[in-house]
Amino acid sequence: MKRINEFMVGIVFVAAMTVLAYFTIVRGEFFSKKEYYEMSVIFSDVESLAVGNKVLVNGVEAGTVESIELMPDAKVLVIMKMFKKFTLYENYKILLKNQTAIGGRIIVIYPGEAAIENIAYETVDTVKNLHGSTIGDPISKISEVIDENREDLRIAIRNFREFSEKINKGEGTIAKLVNEGTIHDDTGKLIQELRDTIEDSREQAPVTSFIRAALTAF
Repeated sequence: MKRINEFMVGIVFVAAMTVLAYFTIVRGEFFSKKEYYEMSVIFSDVESLAVGNKVLVNGVEAGTVESIELMPDAKVLVIMKMFKKFTLYENYKILLKNQTAIGGRIIVIYPGEAAIENIAYETVDTVKNLHGSTIGDPISKISEVIDENREDLRIAIRNFREFSEKINKGEGTIAKLVNEGTIHDDTGKLIQELRDTIEDSREQAPVTSFIRAALTAF
C-alpha cells in the first residue's frame, strides 16, 4: 500500500513538472515565433520606469522595456524590445505615463499620421534615439504642491475653523443670517406677496381690457 501511494505521488509530480515545462518552454519565448527588434528613446527623466514594463502602440501591447541607462548629459536612454512593426512619422509622440491612476509606468507610442489638415509628414527612417516625453505622476505632483504650500494651507484651514466657530456662536452678519429663523419667515412672506400681486393682476385684466376697447372705439 505504501509503494502504491509513493507511485501515485511520483505520477502527480511528473505530471505537474510536465505542465510547468509546457507553459514555460513550449508556450514561452523559447519557441516563440515573434521577431524582436530594438527601439531606443531618450527621456529627460523616467520616474520609476522599470525593466519589463509594457510598451504600447496606439493602445496595443507591442513590446517591453529591456534596459534603462543614464547618459553623460543626465538624460535617460531607454531601450525597448519590440515585437510589433509599424510605420513611424515625423509627428509621432512617445509618452511615459501611468498605466493606472494608482501607479504602474508604461511607454505609449503614437506613430503619427502621413497627413493632418493638408500638412504632409515624412516617415522616420530610424528607431534609434527617438525623443520621448514624461507625463508626471498626478499623485506625486499633488504631493509636491501640498508640500510647497504647506504653510498657506495651514493658514487657510485655521481661518476656516475660526469662521466656522463664529457662525456656530452666532457672531457676525452671516452667522445671524444662517442661525436666525426670521430669514425663512421673511422669505415665505415675500413669496406670498408675489402670489397675491399676480392674482390681483389677473383679476384686473378683464377690466383693463374693457377700458382699452372702449377708448379704441372713440
